[in-house]
Amino acid sequence: MNDPGVPTIIGFLVAVSIATMAAAADRWMPLEPGTYADWRAAGMDGTGCYWSRRKDGPVLFAASGRTAVARTAGHVVVLRPASRSKALFPFTYDAWTAPGLRIRIEDGSVIRAMGDETVTTDATITIESRGIVTRLRGSMICGS
Repeated sequence: MNDPGVPTIIGFLVAVSIATMAAAADRWMPLEPGTYADWRAAGMDGTGCYWSRRKDGPVLFAASGRTAVARTAGHVVVLRPASRSKALFPFTYDAWTAPGLRIRIEDGSVIRAMGDETVTTDATITIESRGIVTRLRGSMICGS
């Protein structure tokens, strides 16, 4: 017997599967939140910058001097300035590299907040990891 409802159910399940895969792809984040302990272990201290996707959100990238730190796939990765990188903020750069990971920051130069020792600007981060390029908008917070 042929149940007329079977194609409808299968079509619905296929649509849900495709929507779920698309949502998972949208949520794929090559960088994971870092911690103060990660930065300290890399020898970072003092003046620098960090990038976050949203205000008061987790720090996904931090840089100070010639050292940057990102957490990916459960591991802390220490990055160094890429060749031909430019000054982004005093004591940091706009392009970073480590084996299997490249990060570039495009500072929008639009100041969103300013404190006694910090400035927050719009910034886009481009992450190249495992052959995938991800561009995300967020904020760069710099200061001491």
